[in-house]
Amino acid sequence: MEAAGDEEGPTTYGQIEHFLNSLEGLTAQQRIDCIVAFLISFLPPPLVPAPEVVGDDSDDESFSLTSSDSEASDAGADPAAFHPVALGDGEDHISRLPDALLSNIISRLATQEAERTVVLSPRWRGVWATTPLLIDDAHLVGAYGPHDIPIVRAVSRCVAAHPGPVRGVRLTGLSFSHEYSLRRLVADLANKDVRDLILFNRPWPLNMPLPEDILRCASLERLYLGVWQFPKINSAHPPLEILSIVMSFGSPSRLRIVSRSLQVVADWESTLDEVVVHDAPCLERLIFQTIDTRRSIKIVGAPRLQVLGFLDLNLHELEIGGIAIKAGMIVRARAMVPSLKVLAVIVRFACNQEAKMLPTLLKCFPCLETLHILPVPSDSVNSTHNLEFWESLGSCECLELHLKTLMVHGCLVQNNEIGFLQYVIREGKPLKAVCLAPSPNNKVAIDMVSAKFGKNNAASGGGSSTDISLAKINGWIFQNAIDMSVDTPSLWTT
Repeated sequence: MEAAGDEEGPTTYGQIEHFLNSLEGLTAQQRIDCIVAFLISFLPPPLVPAPEVVGDDSDDESFSLTSSDSEASDAGADPAAFHPVALGDGEDHISRLPDALLSNIISRLATQEAERTVVLSPRWRGVWATTPLLIDDAHLVGAYGPHDIPIVRAVSRCVAAHPGPVRGVRLTGLSFSHEYSLRRLVADLANKDVRDLILFNRPWPLNMPLPEDILRCASLERLYLGVWQFPKINSAHPPLEILSIVMSFGSPSRLRIVSRSLQVVADWESTLDEVVVHDAPCLERLIFQTIDTRRSIKIVGAPRLQVLGFLDLNLHELEIGGIAIKAGMIVRARAMVPSLKVLAVIVRFACNQEAKMLPTLLKCFPCLETLHILPVPSDSVNSTHNLEFWESLGSCECLELHLKTLMVHGCLVQNNEIGFLQYVIREGKPLKAVCLAPSPNNKVAIDMVSAKFGKNNAASGGGSSTDISLAKINGWIFQNAIDMSVDTPSLWTT
């Protein structure tokens, strides 16, 4: 995996901060805090649910192995207050359980609770040390409040006290005001063979650089990054399975993927100009949503790619096998990706070239099973591709044999949009489900699909009935896209 950047990117963190501070009302920090929760929603959920905060034991040293939980700190206290009388014979049966079972118990506890088991007995201390470490800063907020420095210290102490390995770390509530503390923590995690790392800059300061050591950690399998300034590096070779990047302005202009292990690459609103999948034999999902900047998507070697999107036909230039994909071109075998099952496309049907690109894409992905269409309305209709254009088109392998589901995330109103829908339901012999938004503006499209299939009527050329689904599309499920436990991810909520 290589990331290369230009000397001057399209947008810098300093420019963003200056612009936000120039606005009346809220400061740049306050404005960014308003969208932090939204950005964190694109990251995986907590590793272990956070415990309910019952009281405030906020002491900067309360995470230390020898401070708040030590015998000295409890001297003179009533033992009954800490050790209520247990029902039964009074024997400690839990500590007699096998080490493997005790380790399983510890792995299900929140960060502080797991660490505190070391004071129970020497045996528990040994079990904690041999249990792969899980750290989530959300578990520490109750102890320290919304203060970054004590939490960073607590996380660092926990990592230092544990011999490793570190199974997972999720830091989403910290603003690393000191680059040194971040670099030291990353170095410690690398030394303890961290496997899963979720690292989100709160985000302040905006120009906090991501330590290069993260991208060279030999043990990393899943890496999720949010709101960082990426370093300019020529190569990084962690055995990653999942790489997810959220809103990284000032990121490298070019991402070149060469990996024997990578299965998912996801990017939301970063400033990459080019993504090249050069050699990724295990890559199954390439997910992205960009800001209004042009981007080249080049697929050279991805024989197992199954999910691709959102391909914006106005902003993205697609290249497959070294061949630039152009509207209306003759698609040869080298420009096909037969493994692809799910495609999501953003299209302006009023634009001739974009409308003409859709049937070309269906030929590039001959085994496509699910097609997501996000139509973008346009006030200026310059399209000559109305009903006649779609009526003149013939079928293709995708429509003849494979396409089962069409999901339209928006309203089909204009003739060129209705023509596309007619084309798909006319030629889509295996079509089993058509999902449309239940809007009055969608009445023509809904009536057309209902008239074509009707209840319990078989699809044209097919042997089974087609389901007409009317559902409100709420938004993109980014977490589903990066969750490999979901076999066929639903990219949108309904």
